[in-house]
Amino acid sequence: MHRVRRDDVFTPDRPPVVAERHELAADNSAHSHDFLELAVVTRGTATHVSAIGEQELSRGSVALLRPGDWHGYHDCRGLVVHNVYVGPEMFQRELAWLRAEPHIGRLLHRSGHVSRLDDGALAVVEAALPAAVGGHITQVGALLCLLGGAAASLASLGEPAAGSAGTHPAVLLAVRELEGDPRRDWSVDDLAALARVSAAHLARTFTAQLGISPMAYLNRLRAERAAALLIETDLPVAAIGRQVGWSDPNYASRRFRQFFAMSPSGYRARFSAPAPAP
Repeated sequence: MHRVRRDDVFTPDRPPVVAERHELAADNSAHSHDFLELAVVTRGTATHVSAIGEQELSRGSVALLRPGDWHGYHDCRGLVVHNVYVGPEMFQRELAWLRAEPHIGRLLHRSGHVSRLDDGALAVVEAALPAAVGGHITQVGALLCLLGGAAASLASLGEPAAGSAGTHPAVLLAVRELEGDPRRDWSVDDLAALARVSAAHLARTFTAQLGISPMAYLNRLRAERAAALLIETDLPVAAIGRQVGWSDPNYASRRFRQFFAMSPSGYRARFSAPAPAP
């Protein structure tokens, strides 16, 4: 389960979606990766450990890890977990339409939190996941089933505070702009001008619908890209900070630690992928 680089997971010239099934009877040490992971528990129990703390897992639990997030499993007792790995670019291209769905949009911006599928959604996901291990089309289908079930769990809790029309177009535009150029010195005023709404309206709507403010999301994107460079390259930490848009090394370290609960150098030492064998 410790494949951290997308080149080790995804097949070239195919959409980046892969499904795997794992049975864990012992602890699975903390690891990271540079793609999205949705992990759904179909049997057993465990403690999920991540940057946000420890959370108990049981049948129906779903954890979403964004790029750069580290996590592991402790106290595994008959644990069966299905992982669906997704390149984040899928939600900018083939599956961009999903982001207009308010509950899925909020789900995709949660990081490390554990949701729970209800019995109906779990039955649909369980039917889709075993087949997904064998074929690419069914892997995409399983991803959609899993996202739909996890988003429904948020809806049942009354999240998010969004209207039936879906995610606001100004929010979708702001997300696209931030993801397209995270190095830029963005401000809420810049984004609001592009969306032709007031800065206050954009900040309020963005936070209400996605659960994170625009500038916090920008820093999250920078931290994710920094994490990928830390585990995939030998670039100095300060150079990586500049490359993602953080010119001040001390500021970069503080922002990185905010999302991953460790310094950039500590992250590299713990999660950097081993060099390939000659």
